[in-house]
Parts: sequence; C-alpha cells; structure tokens
Amino acid sequence: MGKNAKPNILFLTDDEHRWDFYTEGLIEGLQTPAIDRLRRNGVTLTNAISNCPVCMPTRFTWLTGLYASQSPSGPRNGKDWPYGYGTVAQAMQRAGYHTALIGKLHSHSGATLAEDNLIDLEHHTKERGFDYVFECSGRELFTKPGCKGCRYTEYLKSKGLYEKLLDDYSSRVSRTEPKNTYSSSIIDIEDHFDSFVSREIVRWINDYSSDKPFFLHASIFGPHYPLDPPEEYFNKYKPEDMPVPVGVDDPEEIKFWQEQRAVYAAFVEFTDNRMGLVLDAIEKNGLMENTIIISSTDHGDMMGDHRLHHKNHPHDASVRTPIHIYDPSSKLPGGTVLHGMAEAVDVPATILEAGGEEHLQEAMRGSPGKSFLKYARGEVDSHRDFAYSEKGHLHEGGSCFRLVRTENWKYVCHEKGDMLFNMGKDPLEEKNLIDSPQQQKRVSEMRRMLATRMGSIMIPPTAIDSNVPIEFYKGIMP
Repeated sequence: MGKNAKPNILFLTDDEHRWDFYTEGLIEGLQTPAIDRLRRNGVTLTNAISNCPVCMPTRFTWLTGLYASQSPSGPRNGKDWPYGYGTVAQAMQRAGYHTALIGKLHSHSGATLAEDNLIDLEHHTKERGFDYVFECSGRELFTKPGCKGCRYTEYLKSKGLYEKLLDDYSSRVSRTEPKNTYSSSIIDIEDHFDSFVSREIVRWINDYSSDKPFFLHASIFGPHYPLDPPEEYFNKYKPEDMPVPVGVDDPEEIKFWQEQRAVYAAFVEFTDNRMGLVLDAIEKNGLMENTIIISSTDHGDMMGDHRLHHKNHPHDASVRTPIHIYDPSSKLPGGTVLHGMAEAVDVPATILEAGGEEHLQEAMRGSPGKSFLKYARGEVDSHRDFAYSEKGHLHEGGSCFRLVRTENWKYVCHEKGDMLFNMGKDPLEEKNLIDSPQQQKRVSEMRRMLATRMGSIMIPPTAIDSNVPIEFYKGIMP
C-alpha cells in the first residue's frame, strides 16, 4: 500500500476493560504488552471517562458523537439505536476514506436479534457509513432465548461447537451468584470469539489494497463476561493472590470475587494478545508511519468493589476508560501520560479532525464532542476542565446517575443520594464527603458545573424524557 496524504485511522477497542487492569496496575504480574506498546510509543489520556458506562450507549456515542441522552434510546442498554443521526463513518466516507467495521457494534437489542440473524441486519451498519462490515453480536447474547445468531455463531455451527458453547455460556453467565463462573473456555483458542474476530481484522489489513486511506473500527469482545479465557491463560493467576474488593469483608463473598478477578485478569491478557495481533499486522504491512491508532474501551467492571458487580456505576472502576493514542505527528515523546479530563464523545470529534474535512457540527449536529488531537500532539496544554457521565433516567432509581469529574474531585447526583469524592486522596472512593461542612462550597460549585453541562446538551423533542426532573435544577441555576 502506498503512503497516503491523509493518515489511516485505526480505532481499536475492547469491551468492559477496567482501567487499572493493565501492566503495573491493580494486579501484580498482569501483562498487557499490546496496550503497553501504544503507551510506550504514544500518549495516554489517563483520565478519560465513559459518557455512559454501558455497552450500547457508549458505542452509540463513539459513532454519532452524541450523548445517549440525546437520542430516544436514552442512556441505557436494551433499545435499538435510532436512525437518522449523522455518524463519523459517514463523514469519513465523504472525506475520501474507505471505512470498515469488524467485530462488535451493538446497535441492535437482544429482542431484535431474537427476530433476525445479525448477518441480515448488516445493511443497517453499512447505511451508517461503513463500506465493509463483518459484525458479531455480544457474547452474552448467546444465552438469550431464540437468538438467531451472527457470523461467529455460523462459524461455530460449521464446526459443531455451537450447542456446546451455548450450554456452557448458559451455565456461567450470572455475575451475582457462584454458578459455573470460575472455569476456562471449553473450546480451543483458535475457535474463541476474540480469535475469530482478530483473524478477520488481520486478514482485512493484510488484504487492503485501495488507494484510499482507511478508517477501521476494530472491535474486540473481551474481557466482557462470560469470563471464559482459553485454557492456556486460565491458570496464570491464583484467586488467593487477588486483592480483596473495597468494602467487602464476608469470607465467602471475598472468595467469589477473588476467583472472578483471577479469571478476569487472565481474560484481559488474552484480549490484549489478540489486540497485539492487530498491531502486528499494521506494523508488518508498513503502516505505522501513516496510521493514527486510538484505543479505548466502552466501560469498566466493578469486580466486587463496594459490593457492586459489572458496569452501570459511577465509580471509576466502572466509568473510567483511559484512551491510548499512537500518532506519528505528535510532538510529545512516547510514554507521555496526560492528566486532563477527556470523554468518550471526544473520540469521533478527534477522528474527524484527524482525517475529515467537515466541521464537527456539520457532520454530527449537536455533538458535545471536543477533539483531543492537538492536546495529544502537544500543540495545546489543556483539553477539558471536567468530564461528564450519565446512566439511565434519574426518576427511575437504581443505579441511575449524573456526574462530573475533575482530575481530583468527583460529584455524583444519584437517586440513592449524592456523593462527593476526593479522587486525589481517596482514589478508591471509600469516603463520601457530600455532608462534610468543609466541602459545601465545592459541592455547590460542582452541582452548578453539572447543571450547566446538562443544560447545554441539545436534546431533540423525541428524546426529552431522557432529561432529568426539573426539581434537580431548583436552587442551582437562576
């Protein structure tokens, strides 16, 4: 492939990867050499935040440049993405790029996939701006009644493995009770979901011959549950060596979460290995000098901290999603870690600036995104003063919240009670300072910060129920 005037852009993602499960992170001995390669040769935005720590909303944000609350689907899983929104992929097509999506997009709900095989729905993804589509459904959807399948399930059926894996997933999918969750995959490493997807990504890169630059969203599935790393990785970590979750003191509960953390750590390493194959293909094809690589995840996983499981929550274990950028044009030395705040919604804005020719609002009307390209290149000294995240409708209760996060502080408006954490001194969020007399000025400032951000979001009339009750604003804004 000849060198293009415009850079190729690879957006490389995994799923449910907790921010501190990397080399030199929470787990002693954990190795993530692929991400380490990006960190070593590029720049890390360590304080990036998911705008909604759930799969479908974040992926909607990555593509459309909108918060999930700006659409009728709202900041939650379970509803198909609405149509009619401009996408970064469409903008890149207009800018002369060949666009491709390989792996998980997650624009369709389980109910839809019970009606149609995802292969028959790929034309919707092409309409959203991708010239080439090789799409697979989420791993947990194997357990949904009547799921019609996707490219991966067709592969499993061709090898006589589908029913076997379906039975295994059905036995282990729970994350809140000790079912068959601490065990390795029952299929060989070459048949694993992430091996299947990474092979197609590598094949696509190896075969790419167009004169156009490419925009490729390569979307790996791990370490999202069900937690089934291949046998070769499973025994790398012992449960008794895993750190005890924050706020957990019951011995049986500790044992359960230590087992989960051990298998999750193994799955992180396997996922990173598959991502490394993609980076190898970029390098072997001589594309490193003309390719910008942006890598992140959609959300994290509580892994028992505060006696919580899975995603959905406002704590950093769930909502913090560092962004790694390899950019040959950057002026910053490799290994630079930037501490300014960033958001998932900034990713499409950055991709657009890196390769597009349209103004952000022309391509994705109403987008709150802000490109971090110049910040990651060392051309400006700051990006965002604070980041915003949301989950559900506040009047629904449960885990619904709105939050703002600065480098050192986090304020959460939660149905069960507001929270304020000093992230600089209390990174595990163990002490809620919301009622501290010394912090009432800060609480007021951050509440106003949140209300200002929420009030600035352009929400179409069809999605107005995604907003919060007017009572929230009383006493905060004039």
